[in-house]
Amino acid sequence: MTQGVRLEIGERTLANGLTLLAVRNPGVATFAAAVSLDIRAGDESARDCGLINLVGDCLDEGTADRDALELAAAVEEIGATLDGNARGGTILGPAEVEKPACKLLYEMVFEPAFAGREVRRVQGEIVTEIVAEEDDPRSVAARRFRAEVYGDHPLGRPTQGTKKSLLRLQPKDLRRFHRDYFRGPGGYVAVAGPDEPERMLDRLAKAFAGCRGKAPEHPTMAVVGLPEKSRDVHLPMAREQVHVFLGHVGIRRMHPDFYVLSVMDHILGSGPGFTSRCSRRLRDEQGLCYAVSAGVTPSAGEEPGMFTAYIGTSPEHRQKAMDGFLDEIRRIRTEPPAAHELRDVQDYLTGSFVLGLERNVNLAGYAIRARRFGLGFDFLHRYPELIRAITVEQVRDAAERHLHPDRLISVSAGAS
Repeated sequence: MTQGVRLEIGERTLANGLTLLAVRNPGVATFAAAVSLDIRAGDESARDCGLINLVGDCLDEGTADRDALELAAAVEEIGATLDGNARGGTILGPAEVEKPACKLLYEMVFEPAFAGREVRRVQGEIVTEIVAEEDDPRSVAARRFRAEVYGDHPLGRPTQGTKKSLLRLQPKDLRRFHRDYFRGPGGYVAVAGPDEPERMLDRLAKAFAGCRGKAPEHPTMAVVGLPEKSRDVHLPMAREQVHVFLGHVGIRRMHPDFYVLSVMDHILGSGPGFTSRCSRRLRDEQGLCYAVSAGVTPSAGEEPGMFTAYIGTSPEHRQKAMDGFLDEIRRIRTEPPAAHELRDVQDYLTGSFVLGLERNVNLAGYAIRARRFGLGFDFLHRYPELIRAITVEQVRDAAERHLHPDRLISVSAGAS
């Protein structure tokens, strides 16, 4: 399906270090632009846990020139949608308003006000979410699982922070973090729309020329390792069900085994379109659960992700479900998958990959990922060949290297 897709992508680097990307999407009447800066989990201290998330949530709450209502009115006036996030933000709208829209995107990302009233309101909303999650066993188990896998590493901290750490933060903390880390070097701005790439790059260059050009200084993050042996943590909660996570630290996106492991994931425990082994055994055959998944590649990024297996089940089936996961993990490490399993996954992955690139915002994200991870802009055309070339022996070998059933961390929350 990718044979007929030919992406026209332009690239330019500004003097301030920002890399600009433009993807032509002919025939559409809309555009999307995204900013993704070089901001890392270790850039916030343990004491300031939740700061990065709070900065992202407050970006669209007013700028140096407009308060929150005025910014919202300016966006609405041109028929666009503007959202901030922890690494920048996005704007979507009609193609004819791309120029003023990109100026608004720059204003939101690089000139936020962090007004005290708005910061306090957003803090209150996040605290409400944290409190709600404390009563949700799946959220409780997921947060503890992450902490157990990563330990003291910044990736082990809750993204939203804690009630204590969040309420300690002041607007001046947000302004300081923004000043130190919202900078051009290592960052990307991508736009996708119907115009010629060079013309879109010209507009981006004018809109984003003013951001700070000095590279941010990132604290060094320690390497996360596997536990010496398996361990099991249960958090009792007054619920009828129990939510179980088990796994360990995973891989970075740039690991050479990434594509083989992506295929392995779909055979083992993820991927719509067919029944994975864990779904077939634990859900369909044994009726142990209403939700089950397993995979190592979905969370892979610039830092190592996690191999995560999840199941929601009844408390009397907790151990049986965990044993079922272990059996399937051990089997995929020792036995090559059947030829038809591999073929089904290859058909699904190569057939569905291009479907995710139909929207402008996804095209902008694709350009950023291709550049950030060194994939090359022709990755779209090479991907089917990469997937089709994978063998059953490679799947087994990669599973043996990256899955460690004797060093799994398991965390559950809910009924005992």
